[in-house]
Amino acid sequence: MKPASLYYTLFSLALLMSSCIDEYNADLPQTDQNRLVVEGHIRSDMTCTFYLSRTRGLSEESWILGSSVAVSGASLSVLGEDGTIFPGTSIPPSIGIYMPSGTYQVQVGTLKSDVRYWLRIETEGDVFTSDPQYPLDADPIESVSYQQSQPELEVDILVSSAAPADNQSRYYRWDCDQYWEVVTPYKADYEYNPQTDSIYKVVEPTNHGWCKARLADVKMGKSTDFQQEHIVGMPIFSIKHTDNRLNTKYIARVYQRRISPQEYEYEMLRTKLTNEMGGLFTPMPADLPTNIHCEGGGRKAIGYVGVSGSVTSATLTLTHSEVKYERARIPSQVNHTDIAPATCRQLYYMGYRLTAFNNDIPGYQGDGPFDAESVPNKKWALRWCVDCTDPYWGASLTKPADWPE
Repeated sequence: MKPASLYYTLFSLALLMSSCIDEYNADLPQTDQNRLVVEGHIRSDMTCTFYLSRTRGLSEESWILGSSVAVSGASLSVLGEDGTIFPGTSIPPSIGIYMPSGTYQVQVGTLKSDVRYWLRIETEGDVFTSDPQYPLDADPIESVSYQQSQPELEVDILVSSAAPADNQSRYYRWDCDQYWEVVTPYKADYEYNPQTDSIYKVVEPTNHGWCKARLADVKMGKSTDFQQEHIVGMPIFSIKHTDNRLNTKYIARVYQRRISPQEYEYEMLRTKLTNEMGGLFTPMPADLPTNIHCEGGGRKAIGYVGVSGSVTSATLTLTHSEVKYERARIPSQVNHTDIAPATCRQLYYMGYRLTAFNNDIPGYQGDGPFDAESVPNKKWALRWCVDCTDPYWGASLTKPADWPE
């Protein structure tokens, strides 16, 4: 087929296809649009964070169909049927996923086991409340362990809970604070300054640092999946054997929170919908169950606010010698002899850092102007090999204040 004929055929086919597509306009009830979305949980003796937003209707012009809009200017508090009031505060948005617009925090005190609590939200003239619930206390964690069945496989983190004293079913949610230590392959005692063409002795070494992060994926489980309602060896997350968290020392502090069967079902369904979002047959978010209601009855909400009493925790510590950790290949140091300052600057901006040099010349202390003759032998390595603050590691030179010893 000639090129002109091919272009004409493709153009005609495109016109035919476009003429067969009709604009889809979802005819949703007014109450199913602009719903209030509430994310967060009430927990005893904690600063509880809530996120408020509203759903967009499919007919709205938006560059993201079905996206939500943050709710600002709301009044939020946690109430108890004994008259307890824990007022909330609106948190200004900040860079990062943990403090977006529509963030509110409530400093919740000690919750009483015989008192029901709920969340109250007042926004745009409407009042929403969650169903009153008694706080659920978590059973102790028996242990947090690990398993690596093969050296080339990932490391599985497992949790075992104490058997329920009342032999009743348990539903749990596990969160985890992670801490890990980083030591780079090389240590640089001197550094090169490209602005002044000078070499100086390092004041604070950059080869040793620490990281801290909250596990992003929340794991849930139920005792009905185990014999005699006793959760044993429940895998809650995995770490690849090449992950830098296993570089030196890794600590996982696991928190166990008991939740109701209804909250468990809500979270499982929400996770499923989140993973399937974008499919043709994905249910609308309005299909999610909720325990949040508008006092006037006119508006609807999406979300499930649970109430937790005591939260139990346990800690696991791993060193790289206990598991099979496969570290990235370490590049050899680059040795340059009698090179000019311009070459040093070029290496620096290519991502290399000075790791060592021959400072045996009498009288040279390594803290003066660059001199190619007095510093004849210099070794360089890629930045990640000497600097733990490099994005490859993402570490800080300051140890976290709550680092578990």
